[in-house]
Amino acid sequence: MKKHRLFLGLAFVFGSLGLSSCYDEPEFDLAPTLTFRDIEQRTLRNPQNVIYDSLILVVRFQDGDGDLGLSETIFPKDIQPPFSSRDPYFNNIFCNIYKKVNGQYERVLYPGTTPLVFHSRFPRVSTIERQEPLEGDIRYSLNIFDNPRDSFYPLRAGDTIRFDVKILDRSHNESPTVTTSEVILFSKQ
Repeated sequence: MKKHRLFLGLAFVFGSLGLSSCYDEPEFDLAPTLTFRDIEQRTLRNPQNVIYDSLILVVRFQDGDGDLGLSETIFPKDIQPPFSSRDPYFNNIFCNIYKKVNGQYERVLYPGTTPLVFHSRFPRVSTIERQEPLEGDIRYSLNIFDNPRDSFYPLRAGDTIRFDVKILDRSHNESPTVTTSEVILFSKQ
């Protein structure tokens, strides 16, 4: 009887371990997908007493092969063509800003006809080279300064803004664009 209980107990333990270690990897598209999660806003003053908004855009990503992000310190090839500063794939996160004017959102231009953009790079989300499906959050930080002395600067306190965000993976696959919620500039003091 003791042998029978011991056998059943061991079978249960090993069966449980086997079931917990076996799972199917998720199947995501090779092109990254994004979902808007949140926008965090803090209105601050710098040492020169200039007001600015510290914004963190949070987007959820899914990518089938995990080739997201660039990191020239770990992977020197991430700064070589086609990812060098002169190439179109240097940035991997693209953030366009829109301002609400008469109830409609318009691209923010500065000065005149040049779009104000917050394009940049985010680091590799995985430091290994193997292909695997990945999902997680990207927290993208940016600052917008109140600049009332510059009559050409297109953003003022009280303006309502939002962003369109998309990312690019190292295989040059582009995610669909997601739109953030609204933010009223310099309102979180």
